[in-house]
Order: sequence, then C-alpha cells, then structure tokens
Amino acid sequence: MNKDRIFEILSSVLGYLKKNWKFVLKYCFVAGLVVSAFLVGGSYVVWLTKQDEVIRNLETFQKEISNSYDPDRSKPIRILDKNGKLIGEFSRRKFRPIRTDNLINHGNIIWALLSSEDQDFYRHGGVNYASLARAAIVNLTTFRKQGGSTITQQLAKLTLDLGARNIFNKLTEFYCTFYLESRFDKNTILAMYLNRIFLGEGNTGVEEASRYYFNKPAFELTPAEAALLVGTIPAPSNYNAVRNPKVALKRQRMVLFLMAENKQLHPKPNSIEKEFERKIDSNVRKFRTLYKVEENKDEEDKISVTSEIGKYGFDKDFNVNLAPDFNFQIRQFVIENFSEIDLETRGMNVYTTLDFDKQESAERALREGIEGVRKKLSEEKAAYLKSGKNEEVAIQKKIIENMNGSLISINPSNGHVEALVGSYKISNIFRFNRAVSAVRQPGSVIKALVYLLAFEKRIITPISIVTDEEIKIRGYSPKNWYKGYRGDMQARIAFAQSVNTVAVKLLNEVGVGTFLDALGKILDLDRAELNERFQPNLSLALGSGELSPKELATIYATIANLGKKVKPIEILRIADFEGSELFSLPPTQPGDVEQILDPVACAMVLNLLEAVVSEEGTMKVGLKGEDRFPMGGKTGTVQSPKEARKRWGNRKGVRDAWFAGVNPNLVTAVWIGNDAGAPFPGSGSGISGSVWFKYVSYVARTIGFGDSLIPPFNGDYVKVDICGDTGGLLSGESGCQHPLYGQYFHIGDQPASSVVAPLKEGAKSESTGEALSEEDSVELELPKMNEEE
Repeated sequence: MNKDRIFEILSSVLGYLKKNWKFVLKYCFVAGLVVSAFLVGGSYVVWLTKQDEVIRNLETFQKEISNSYDPDRSKPIRILDKNGKLIGEFSRRKFRPIRTDNLINHGNIIWALLSSEDQDFYRHGGVNYASLARAAIVNLTTFRKQGGSTITQQLAKLTLDLGARNIFNKLTEFYCTFYLESRFDKNTILAMYLNRIFLGEGNTGVEEASRYYFNKPAFELTPAEAALLVGTIPAPSNYNAVRNPKVALKRQRMVLFLMAENKQLHPKPNSIEKEFERKIDSNVRKFRTLYKVEENKDEEDKISVTSEIGKYGFDKDFNVNLAPDFNFQIRQFVIENFSEIDLETRGMNVYTTLDFDKQESAERALREGIEGVRKKLSEEKAAYLKSGKNEEVAIQKKIIENMNGSLISINPSNGHVEALVGSYKISNIFRFNRAVSAVRQPGSVIKALVYLLAFEKRIITPISIVTDEEIKIRGYSPKNWYKGYRGDMQARIAFAQSVNTVAVKLLNEVGVGTFLDALGKILDLDRAELNERFQPNLSLALGSGELSPKELATIYATIANLGKKVKPIEILRIADFEGSELFSLPPTQPGDVEQILDPVACAMVLNLLEAVVSEEGTMKVGLKGEDRFPMGGKTGTVQSPKEARKRWGNRKGVRDAWFAGVNPNLVTAVWIGNDAGAPFPGSGSGISGSVWFKYVSYVARTIGFGDSLIPPFNGDYVKVDICGDTGGLLSGESGCQHPLYGQYFHIGDQPASSVVAPLKEGAKSESTGEALSEEDSVELELPKMNEEE
C-alpha cells in the first residue's frame, strides 16, 4: 500500500469522526461502561470465589502473629536419595515469627520498610490514590515500571496468590485490600506482611531472611542490614545480596537515604543515631567490613563483588542435611511450588535422583584434591614468612582462602543428577553453588564438541592426517601449550595431546555459527545469551566462552547419550505421608527425546576421550588387568592472564582447572579454581583429573560400571579394530604397540591400511605463557582403599 493510499484512508477516517463525533463519543462512553462493568463485576465474582481461601490463609497468618503459634507443629519435608536413604529433612520454620506483641521491638526493619515502600501506611485506607496516579504518570511518560501499591495491597496479593499480573487480578486485589483494612488494625496488617514477604533465596518473612543473610534475629538488625533486606523487595530473586551483591548494595544506600528523610516512621525515633544522615557512608563502610564485602576487577576490568552475606550458620531449618548443595536446590523447588499452608501442615517425601554413595565419594575426592593445592600454596607461604616477606604472605593467604571447586555427575541415559558438590567446604551452611551457577572459561575441555562437529560434517576422521603448524586465520594466531609445532599427526593424537592449532583450524572449517547453534540446542540457550557468553570468534575452540560445570556435564552427557538431548533432573516425584502424589515427572516416550547430534560422530568422540587417558594422552591412567574399567575424558586448563598475575604479585599459575570424565552411565565434570581469580599451581589433568579419577575409581570398586562407554545403537557406521601406531586396520599390522579395539567410523571412512606415521617425539611439555590452554601430561594409578572408604 503506497503513501497516497494511506493518506486517503486517514483523511476519510478523520472526516467521518468530524461529522459523527457525537455518535462516536457516545459509543466510546457506552463501550467504556460495558468494559468497566465487566472488569469490576468479573473481578468481584473472582473475589467471592476466593474469599473462603483468603479467610483460611488469614487465620494462619493471625496464628503466626499471636502468642499461640507453635513452630514445632510444622510437619517435616523429607528428601530421599535414589535408594530411599534419608539425605535431608527440614521444616518450614523452627523459630517464632514477628508478632503484634513484639512488633515495636523491630524498629529498624519497620523504619526501612515504611520509608521505602509505604510512607503513608498509617494514614491511608489501604489504597494510596496519589501514589497510584504518580506511578501511572511515570509509567506512561518514561516507560519505566514503577509501583504504587501499599503494604496492604501487597499483603492482599500475597494472600490471594492469583499468579499472572493483569488488570483483572489487580482489581480483585483491591477487594481483598478493602477487606483487610476493614477487618484488621494497621499493626496486625504490618506484622502479617513482615512474616509473608518473599526476600530471595527461598526466604519468606523478615525473621527467616534476617537469620539467613545475617545470622541474627530480626529485632537485632542494624539500619544498614534492614535497608539491605528492604531493598530486595521489588525484585527479590535479582536484588538479593547473595545472587547480585552489586545491585543489592546500591539499593541499600538508596533505602538508607530514604530512612534519613523519614525518621518519624521509626516506632522509637529517639533511638535513632544522632546525625544519621551524615553517618550513612560511615555505617555502610562498617557494614562492608563486618560482612567482608570486597570488589574485584577481572582481566576485562569488570567489577565483581564478593561478601559473607548469607554465608553464615543459619541452617535453613534442616534437621538432616547430608548433601547441602543438592538439598538446597530441592528445598527451593518445594518452597516455590507449594503453598505456605501445604508446607506447614502437610508432611512430604521428596524422591530424588541422588546416589548418596557416589555423593560421599565425590565430596571426599574434591576435598582432598583442593586440600592438596592448599598444602602446596601453604608451603610457599611458609617460605615467604621465613624470608620476612609480609606482603607476599598476605597475598598468599588470600589465594589459599579463595581456593574452591565443584563436581557434578549425571547419568546420560536419563539425565539423573547422581552427585553434586557445589563448593569445597562440606557443611550445612549456605554456599554459592558453583556447580550450577558459576560460569568460567572451560579451556580445552570444549574441544570435544569441536571435533564432534568436524566428524559430523565428515571434515576429518580420527585417523585423518592433520598438521600442527603456525597459522594465522583472520588475524588470530593460536599458540600451543608446548613450544613449537609437531607437524603431521593423526587427528586422534592431536585431540589426545590437546593441540591448539588443529582445534582452531577445525572450528574454522566447521563454522563458529554451527558451533554456537549446537551449544544452543544442547543447553537450551537462545541467541542473545549465546552472544553474551560466547564471543563469536575462533578462540572458542580453546574454551574462551563461559560454562558452568553443570552445563559442561550436560554437553558431555549428550555426547555419551549418542547425541540424544539430555535434561538434568533432580526430583522424580513428591508425595505426602499418606502416599498421595503431589508432583511427578511425566513419563518419557521413546519418540520424545530429540536427536540433536550425529550418533556416529558421538561414538567417534567417545573413542577419542579414551585416548586422552591412554599412554598417548595428556592424562595417562596406569590401570592394568582386573583394575581396568571403561573410561574417557578431557582435560582443560585456563591460564591466568598477565593482568591478573600482576595483581597477585606476578605469580605464575592457572586460573581454572577442568576435567570432564565419561564412564558407562556416568558423566562427571570437575572444576577447581580460585574465587578471586588468583593464579595457582596445577593443571586440568594434575588436579581436576586426579579428583575425578579418585572418585570414579571408588565407584568402580564399590558399585561397578558396565563394559563399554558406547552402548549399541542404530546408524550408518562400521566398527573396526585399528593399530594406533599407524592408523591402519589391526589385522594388517604386526607388532602393533597400541592396538585400539571397537573404533567407530562413518561407512566409507574406515581405514584400509597403514595411513600415517606415529606422533613425532621430542616436543617438550613447557608452557610458552602465550597459549590460552596449558596441559600437563601426568600419570595416575589406582588409589588405595583407605579406612574411610
């Protein structure tokens, strides 16, 4: 449609409106009345249907704020592992919530809340019309979302729990607001709200949140602590100090200044510190010192904030907690998916995927691995102390304190998470779950996906001749972890030895877009998040993107599942104590599982992963005879950048050490690193690989594995035995030193005879300091069974 036609139509419409404006106005008025009547009447009908439920909920809320409330009557929620072992038990709450008789003792939290959320609380009748009008104007003129609801309206929303936010539900909440104001006095409404507001990280109510974030009862909160809690209210999942400390601390200052402007809102104004306004910065500094708030710059000058807020001893009401990181996730799911009434009156059994025998071994192996690194660092610290280098001692102490790690194991055949250790220190207190939430550069461990896509596109086979040589592609010239270049070799050797130049050339042929598309399908990441976490360039072949251990385990689980999509699962079903099922996973039909990678290419990569832990790889595992069990894996070591080394006294070392291991029906990702980004000694094979090997060796001895990494599957492939020395068929070789059995190839790509010379000798395992990924060749032997095991 051209511009003239559009102009003609608009002119006609305007002409009609000019001639018939009275009729149009009348029609619009009638239509407005009809819509308003529908909304007002319909919302009132909804309110009538919800009124009984609201009354029941309010009776519960009232019990909480009265002296008759008994927290010990809450029924427990039990968490069971895959074998029925009790691994966790918690109650909704074990403490007395805020009550009307002690409300006045909670002066600082009331002061912060009213100053930030509802300054006219004691003057309005439930709805602040001026505030609503002001919010509407801001929303319409600036397109920024600003709320105008009162504390009573927010309590109405919590009481009704209508779900979706729309004008219909908003009107229904108005009826509930007026009901609350007509039935309860202001202090009762305020106390109920303080006990019901969600404040992030699974915390409902100020008392629970206070104990969680600060390890103290709510009446002891300082103005700075109260301001931090209140600052989370508009978006508790994003504004809380554990999930997003940088934003939380910014909002803390904003609330403190509002408090300074509204001292009259404190129940006891005379108790406020003199010259409070002038001391805000001083109080914030004291708060940051107390909770060890630190700002750190990474190599890209991005500021990250760490603190001990939320990392103290409040146990989230667990009576039993044998797998803290795993159980914390389970608790969050239960709290988010069941009502407060159900949680406090209905006992539940949560049946999970965790295998506690594996969990115990994983915790032990990870702890011993990190303690080994800490021991080496402590020896260096002792040398500095002996030399009187106090500044170096302080730096070394900080490096030791920030050493951490995580481990996660997934069964690739069904996605069941069978072991999960989110942090180094094993205890019952909250810890940031690094296995799930921490994203770091994976280094060379990502090369498995690069080779898989090259096999899928039939660019190479495992025995193709590839060349390790100096290259420059679109201005990018990668270096190896060893000096120089090794020339021609088999692709399987290039993978086993983690040759950087070959991986970059393969990604260039595969295409960065294809690589990112595969990542997106495996991890369910949209293009926007992919672009944010993975810069679309060839350094992706060496692990320049960002992955969490859980995501890395999902990638390898998809490969181990021969290209079928894997979705990690922790909860199988939930039932009450009478056996009534409250939640269960829908059964998976054979056709429901999406095939996202070529199964033959996956089998070929699994063969390569076996090569990594062979005599030809970067992690030689010295198992013979009956001790042997099927295994494969890939190391990944990310070096500390020069900028980071400068900040840590020019120390040499690595920033992240990874290992992804595969056994029959078990895929494991191990990460060891430094939370502050400091360099430390080690490598993916020497540290993380050793943790993995100790862990799976215990599983092999006590639980056992199947016979093969690669289960039978349908596909266009051939399976042959080859000689690793030459790449030819084993039947045509004599005196082969490295026979390889059961090697997979696409039909037509299998070897016919000897095709390539063995790996050239003489290259030194010495870092140039320029490579993104550094690997050390180490040899591991079967650990002895100790008394603990």
